[in-house]
Amino acid sequence: MRNPEEVKPDRAAVEASAPATLKFEVEVDRQGCFRFPPEILEKLGAGPGSRVRVVYENDKVMVEPDIHALRRLYIEPTSGCNLKCQTCIRNTWNEPFGSMRLELFDRLCQQIKELSYLRSVMLAGFGEPLFHPDIMTMVRKLKEAAAVSVEITTNGTLLAEEMARQLLEAGLDRLWVSFDGTSETSFDDIRQGASFRLVLKNVQKMKGLATEMNRPLAIGISFVVMRDNIDDIRNIEELIREVGADQVLMSNVLPYTEEMERKMLCLLALTCETFANLPGKPRISLPRLDINYLTKEPIYHLLKGYQNLFMINNAISAEHVTYLYGLERRIKPYFLGDLNERSLPDIWSLPEYHDFREKVDKFDFSPCHICGGCSYLEGNEEDCFGNTFPVCGGCLWAQGVIQCP
Repeated sequence: MRNPEEVKPDRAAVEASAPATLKFEVEVDRQGCFRFPPEILEKLGAGPGSRVRVVYENDKVMVEPDIHALRRLYIEPTSGCNLKCQTCIRNTWNEPFGSMRLELFDRLCQQIKELSYLRSVMLAGFGEPLFHPDIMTMVRKLKEAAAVSVEITTNGTLLAEEMARQLLEAGLDRLWVSFDGTSETSFDDIRQGASFRLVLKNVQKMKGLATEMNRPLAIGISFVVMRDNIDDIRNIEELIREVGADQVLMSNVLPYTEEMERKMLCLLALTCETFANLPGKPRISLPRLDINYLTKEPIYHLLKGYQNLFMINNAISAEHVTYLYGLERRIKPYFLGDLNERSLPDIWSLPEYHDFREKVDKFDFSPCHICGGCSYLEGNEEDCFGNTFPVCGGCLWAQGVIQCP
C-alpha cells in the first residue's frame, strides 16, 4: 500500500469531477486504533481536536464529516437576472435587486485563506452570476486566494464566446447549467426569455474552448422537474451527450405560489408519512429490482405502510417528510452575521452559529405532515415540539424535495 503521506490529490480537480469512491486498507494496532490517510481526514474536515461522528448501522460503519469544518461556501454575486422564469422567486418577492461590491469580495477572498478545510466555492443564488459585471474577476481572485474548486450555476444565456474564454482563463472548474427541459417547446416556455438552442450552443462552444485551451472543465446539468416537463426526462441522455455533462442534479420545483404547488410531482409521496428506521416496525430488505409497471405499485404500497423499507441495505424512504397542505408559508430570514462588519471565519466561529449547526444536524423538529397542518406550518417561528426560531421541520430542502448543486 502506498504511503498515505505521498497521496496529495489536486483538490480543485477532485471537487470538479464526479464523486469518486476511495477504497484503502488501514492497519489496526494493539490498542485497537487505526489511522486514516491524510487526504481522507481532510475530506472529513478532521484536524487535531476535531470530533467526527461514527455511526454503526445495518452491519456498516459510517464516519460522518465534522459539521463545524467549513468545506463548501456559497456566494451570491447578484440577485439580478436577465430572465423571468416560471419557477423563480422573483415572481413573488418585492425586494430590490442587489450586487456584491468588489471591495467586499476582495476582503472575503483574503478571509477564506483562514478556512483550512474549504474545498469548493459555488457562485450562485437567486440571481444570475454572469449578470454581475465583475464575475470573471471574482473567479480569478478565488483561484488566486486558495486551492479550491470554483463553480458557477448559470442560465447559460449570457455565456458568449468571449465571456466563456475569460471564465476559463480565470480558472473556472465546473459549470452548472439550468436546463429545465430537453426540448425547445418546454424549455422556452418555462425559462421565459431564454432560448434552448442558444444555451445549448453556448455550452457546447465553451466545452470546445476548454479543449482547445487545454483547460479542464466539468459540466453539470441542473433540472427542475414538474408536471410541465416530466416527459422531457426521457431525452436527458441525449442532452447529457450534447453538452458533455458528467452530473445531472434534478430537483422538485419550489412552490412560491399555489399554482407552482399544483405542478409539484411529490405531493403524494409527501403524504405517505414514511419514516426510515421507524421503531416497532419490521425491517423489509429488497433486492435490486426494475422499477416498472409490474413493480412500482407494490413498492409504493410498502412505502405507504410505514415499513422500514431498504434496498440492498440502503433505506429508500426519507428520514423526515412534510406536506404544505396549500398553506402559504411566510419564512422569516435568519441572520448570523454581516460580512461588512465581521469576517467570515469570525461569523462561522460564533457560538450561535455553532449551536445552530448542531440543532440542524440533530433535526429534532416536528414532522409537520403528520397532524394534517396547523398554524405552525405557516412560518418558521416555532413548532409544536417547543423549538423556537428558526425551525426547519417544514423546509423542503431538509426533506430532500428540493436540491441545489
